[in-house]
Amino acid sequence: GNANPVTCEIGSGKGRFLISSAAANSEINYLGIERAAKYHRLIRQRVERLGLTNVRLLNTDAAHFVQTYVPPLSVHSYYILFPDPWPKKRHRKRRLVTEAFLDHLLPTLAPGGSIHYKTDYLDYFEQMLSVSRARTDLLELQCRTITPDQADPEAADTNFERKYLIQGRQIYAADYQKISA
Repeated sequence: GNANPVTCEIGSGKGRFLISSAAANSEINYLGIERAAKYHRLIRQRVERLGLTNVRLLNTDAAHFVQTYVPPLSVHSYYILFPDPWPKKRHRKRRLVTEAFLDHLLPTLAPGGSIHYKTDYLDYFEQMLSVSRARTDLLELQCRTITPDQADPEAADTNFERKYLIQGRQIYAADYQKISA
């Protein structure tokens, strides 16, 4: 019901990033897509309890939703934080961030819009970088490794990030901006 920019988090988990961002930025509309019904219900309860009116939630498969329902040029930023890495070689075809997925995602991103990745799984991070760097319509803004001694786990964006920093794992992060091809 407004013309505010839209930020979409794919795989909202328990909602730590989505809720804290929405609470701090009432001028931005947030869409959280979570496939697991259990976490979707948990986020919905938290959003309702906090009275956040700038959040909408979906319990669905993100790839299908983006491909089928998201209008062109409608999303200001996407956050893909700790997606399932599908570590077994035979399961890697299930990973979300692929060339085909970006083919569907990029048309929905507004000019100058951004994509943000975080994971603790280096092999998957390298795949994310590879498919993103191959795009002529994406500019890499930054690519970094966050070590546990550099970060406060309590300030982490997600519960997974907090958990992994406490465990002493490195976090890999990259940010991209959509440019004209």
